[in-house]
Amino acid sequence: MRFEPPRCPYSACPSSRHGAPFPWSRRGSFPRKCDGRRVQRFECGTCGRRFSVQSFRLDYRLRSPGLNAALLAHFVSKVTHRQSARLLRVSRKTVLHRVRLLGAHCREFHRVRLECASLAGTFVLDELETFETDRRLQPVTMPVLVHWPSLLIVHQVAAPLPARGRLRPADQRRKLALERLRGPRTSGSSAAVVACCEVLRNCLRPGGRARVRTDRKATYRAILRDVFGARAIHECTSGSLRRNHANPLFAVNHTFAMVRDGVSRLVRRTWANAKLRERLAEHTWIWVAWRNYVRGVTNVATRTTPAMAAGILCRQLDVPDLVRWQARFPELLRVQPAGPASVRGRGGRIQSSPNSA
Repeated sequence: MRFEPPRCPYSACPSSRHGAPFPWSRRGSFPRKCDGRRVQRFECGTCGRRFSVQSFRLDYRLRSPGLNAALLAHFVSKVTHRQSARLLRVSRKTVLHRVRLLGAHCREFHRVRLECASLAGTFVLDELETFETDRRLQPVTMPVLVHWPSLLIVHQVAAPLPARGRLRPADQRRKLALERLRGPRTSGSSAAVVACCEVLRNCLRPGGRARVRTDRKATYRAILRDVFGARAIHECTSGSLRRNHANPLFAVNHTFAMVRDGVSRLVRRTWANAKLRERLAEHTWIWVAWRNYVRGVTNVATRTTPAMAAGILCRQLDVPDLVRWQARFPELLRVQPAGPASVRGRGGRIQSSPNSA
């Protein structure tokens, strides 16, 4: 099928708005020097400016377009930046640039897909604790909200935590030096949990209620009441229970185990730990998009992704699908929302997503 531009890619043009009249015409083509692919040119009939298919692609103006898919596979497979640079024979600056590009793209991609979601049922919320640079002086919390049983990751946020207590004298001096440089380190846990809850509130089925499971942290009940009012049913579970499939928090515990296994920055006791909280969030968003839209829900249901099980998309994406088009042009992702798919559960049983109720 020949490519047809959905709208003008220049934001100043009136035809760049979704649904606005957009007259256009083809204006030849050219070969790309980096990969030899022939690219179609177009002309906007409203503003008169010319553009090409590349204007809509994520690899726009990149000299090595094939790196996006290759690096995304590394970023979700516990490969560090240095090792990715060695394997692909690129510089670490290139790897860092692609982390930032893919992280922002995956977050926007997920946001766009949630805009057409209508979720209902059970959601599980908990916080993963990690750190940036120093385990005791700069801890980080990552609230993660997961839909059950689809295992769709609805949202995640990285936020700072205050330094640990009972510091050694040397650590206490370093803490004071950091506070003089950056100011006191305060907790962002509550604000991050509120952000997760607000995302869920915006993608809930109209008039529907959410059953939210958490541990017994004291702040959760007040946050859920303030964000959802009577639309949320709060269920508390002890965090000391055995973390098996019978645990009500299994969905988020299982997600934490997977993200620690897939994101090099979150692997315990290594020198690949995050140095900056912002880079950690970008890296984690890459894994979230891959988990939601590319990987199967389980090793048995390999053809059903969490997004399919939750009814957000009707088919499984591959990595090139995920990194082909810029997320600001959702019309080019020719995948429409569909009803929830069945999920093969533990022991081979078939479970249905609560959205089908």
